[in-house]
Amino acid sequence: MLRLDLGRGLRALSSDFSGTQITHVKDIMARQDFSLLQVALYIGGAYLAFSACRAVYNVYLHPLAKIPGPKLRAAFYFPHNLELVAGDIVHNWHKLHEQYGEVVRVSPSWISFTNPDAWRDIYGYGNGKPIPKDPLVYNTAENRTRPANILSSNDADHARIRRCMNHAFSDQALRSQEPIIGSYITLLISKLQAMARDGTPVDIMRYVNYTTFDILGDLCFGESFNALESEEYSEWMANLFKGIKLVPFVRLFKQYPIIGLPFWILTKIFPQILAARTKHDNYTVEKTAKRIEKNTDRKDFMSYILKHNDEKGMTRDEIMRTSGVLIVAGSETSATLLSGAIYYLLSNPTWLEKVREELDGAFKTESDMTFAPLGQLKVLNAVLTETFRMYPPVPVILPRATVKGDAIVCGTFIPKGCTVGVTSYAASRSSHNFRHPDIFAPQRHLGDPEFSDDKRTVIQPFSVGPRNCIGQTMAWLELRAILAKLLWHFDMELVDKSQKWDQHKVFVLWDKPALMVRLKMRKHG
Repeated sequence: MLRLDLGRGLRALSSDFSGTQITHVKDIMARQDFSLLQVALYIGGAYLAFSACRAVYNVYLHPLAKIPGPKLRAAFYFPHNLELVAGDIVHNWHKLHEQYGEVVRVSPSWISFTNPDAWRDIYGYGNGKPIPKDPLVYNTAENRTRPANILSSNDADHARIRRCMNHAFSDQALRSQEPIIGSYITLLISKLQAMARDGTPVDIMRYVNYTTFDILGDLCFGESFNALESEEYSEWMANLFKGIKLVPFVRLFKQYPIIGLPFWILTKIFPQILAARTKHDNYTVEKTAKRIEKNTDRKDFMSYILKHNDEKGMTRDEIMRTSGVLIVAGSETSATLLSGAIYYLLSNPTWLEKVREELDGAFKTESDMTFAPLGQLKVLNAVLTETFRMYPPVPVILPRATVKGDAIVCGTFIPKGCTVGVTSYAASRSSHNFRHPDIFAPQRHLGDPEFSDDKRTVIQPFSVGPRNCIGQTMAWLELRAILAKLLWHFDMELVDKSQKWDQHKVFVLWDKPALMVRLKMRKHG
């Protein structure tokens, strides 16, 4: 058995003890069989004692002790961390809110809200003052090592970056980009027409993903990912989907370093693991750099950013990093919403027919279906809004942290050092906010008196306040155009295995399975 050599330590302390005391200590040491195992047990026991004391404090003495929620969650972080890696967070939190109400303590320092007024108090909607983004989640700390982007920048940098980017999302810019967006929708339709003629079931989820990624790639880089043309995810897209699933594990490793130690060791032994990530990150940088250097008159995001950039605008690194964020935020979320809308319409034939009647009554030809008139279609917009409620593309909490001091949210005192936010899925499926919350009912957005008491202002898929989604207007234009033209051209039917498609997990974003449909060409006139 390995013994600890404490003789040197005793000699170093001999000047502080009398001879009798040193002799006493030596006698104790002689009678003890000290080993590494014992030391580990002592440390483990001390840690358990500390954890128990901290748990008691968290449950009974913490400033958040009066906020409702399970005692186990109030005491420890591990229930929250486990549901993150299991992909069960939004469904679990929805159940918690149904049991405990509009404010729930989901971990020792995290509080979830579903009250519509929480958008104002947390994110700065209306007269509210926004609470800063959680620096541990968004990496907004001043000492970050990577260049800022529109998502991870602090408030001052965000205002500067957004001021420059607003030009790319203006009404004028969006009108000039309609031909680019339309060209990819046309390619989508042609690809699906070939499969409709063959009668082959189609994973429509993949094809709307191809489309939205190609559109954003073109608008940011001046060239697409060629996903629609090849009918395959590009390497960058495939790695992105894999990487999103790893985000909860990275957060777990940061909170419990001993669990993540084997992973960090592997990255040292096999540097190709980090090399793959670096290659992925560099892809957007290289593509953006190529677009910046290209001398062209085409109207895309970059043309407007470069035209209006100045010494008070964005740095080259910020433009490069923000391009990658725009692609992910603008493509994956739109594809998710479209997949959800198709699923709910095919599961509710009455509303599918109502949308088609509206389209057939408003347009004589497909060429008439431009951005402006599509925005006037009440039924189409109600269907999309209801899909945002039932299946929000970002269903999790958008965390804000009281790093600068205490806050009051919906009358609840939140001390400094806590994380708060509105959990979109739990809020939009809440029985406190909606009548029949689990029923797809677009009529709730069309003035139906049965749903007059619904708290529809809680539906905020693009967030609110000074840091809301800069691309939300473009997203609406794209969503209406793609869904309308799909319904114009095709009859669609769910394949049996996709009948319960919306029951899946969340790893930051929805882990969408295949959405299999059968297509038939529609006849007009």
